Amino acid sequence: MAYINTAAGEEAVLKLYNVSGAADTFDEVVANVVTVPYMQDITVNNSTGTFRFKTLASGSESVVTTPATNQLSLNAIVDDAVFFGDVANTSDGALVQYGVLGTSKNKTKVGFRAYFDGTDTGSRYMEGVGYISGLAPTVNPDSPLWITPISVEVDGDFTSAVVPA
Repeated sequence: MAYINTAAGEEAVLKLYNVSGAADTFDEVVANVVTVPYMQDITVNNSTGTFRFKTLASGSESVVTTPATNQLSLNAIVDDAVFFGDVANTSDGALVQYGVLGTSKNKTKVGFRAYFDGTDTGSRYMEGVGYISGLAPTVNPDSPLWITPISVEVDGDFTSAVVPA
């Protein structure tokens, strides 16, 4: 058994990219990929749904599974370019142009890869597509940098893979 140690110099990384058509994949749009900087934490959530029921013939409940709810969530320090975008940059897609805020507001589907231990050969990642939501930038005297939660509500399944050589 082996554990994944992000303290060993290989940090968790989140990359977002534009999904304009059904065939768009990370490898096809790699020029337009946005790396979310200054992440404080990241959570990948796969929550299988359940339906519980009781019958008169049993003293206990029964359960069946329903489709899973998948979500990726994180907290990050707000980066001007990633959060607000570069409105003048019309050639690199909606995510670069409108940032995380505009992409969420416009309900634009994005793709993502969440790397567990860096992006080098052999590193594991999970990927999928979904919609950015849950933005709530906050600042206070004890934390003078703007920090925001960011969620990606996953449309469909997560897939996992290893960065090839």
